Amino acid sequence: MKGSGGRLEIVRGIWALSRSPAVFLPRSDIVVVADVHLGYESALARTGVFLPMVQLRKAVELIKRAKEETGASRLVINGDIKHVFEKLTRQEKLEVPKLVREAFDAGFREVIVVRGNHDNYVSGILKSLGVEFVEERLDLGSGITVTHGHKDVRGFDFAILGHEHPAINVSIGGSKIKLPVYLSVPMKDGSRALVLPPIGAYQAGNDVSLHRDNYLSPMIKERGVVEDAVPLIYDDKLGVIPLARLAELVDLTA
Repeated sequence: MKGSGGRLEIVRGIWALSRSPAVFLPRSDIVVVADVHLGYESALARTGVFLPMVQLRKAVELIKRAKEETGASRLVINGDIKHVFEKLTRQEKLEVPKLVREAFDAGFREVIVVRGNHDNYVSGILKSLGVEFVEERLDLGSGITVTHGHKDVRGFDFAILGHEHPAINVSIGGSKIKLPVYLSVPMKDGSRALVLPPIGAYQAGNDVSLHRDNYLSPMIKERGVVEDAVPLIYDDKLGVIPLARLAELVDLTA
């Protein structure tokens, strides 16, 4: 791995950004983000939990930062642009188009959404906005694929995933701090997956672990070599900070 300006090249030609939880592939002129979860606030309000309506604003801010940092012309949202499974809510109907229009206004010429497990009932809206909606995976050539991670996709050299919302609990001075991370995971077949931090403000993260049953993605749970997985802390001020293998982080995360 090598760094430049706070960003970090995970493998050749795939850069984790410093100002947005996203990756940039210069050869494909693509920025990839994951897990926006628009509609989360209204979904929680129905259960009696009321949160400030910031999910859309924060997502737009991070997407604009990614555009400014890279100059890319293509944006890929790798699953879960919306939150509610069973329907398209009023908030989602309003905010999905707003997010897409903001991305176009920021200068992206193409927006692609790869289906996530939450993305039911949204394809019609996306297509009416000129957004390509990809059902399972977006292959970028050279063995690189973008897939959300809720299905077991095979036949790649390098996969960019979402779905997990990876984070790490770091113990500092007796207190624990949860930090979002990229998670680079070698696979049993010699390929590799990179899991992105969520772009949604309220998706605090699921702790990375040596216990494979704790993972959501069947790709990681069944085929990931989790002991050799490497978390990379995402911090919009400090940049991307790689840590040691998970097998060596027991004391840090305990």
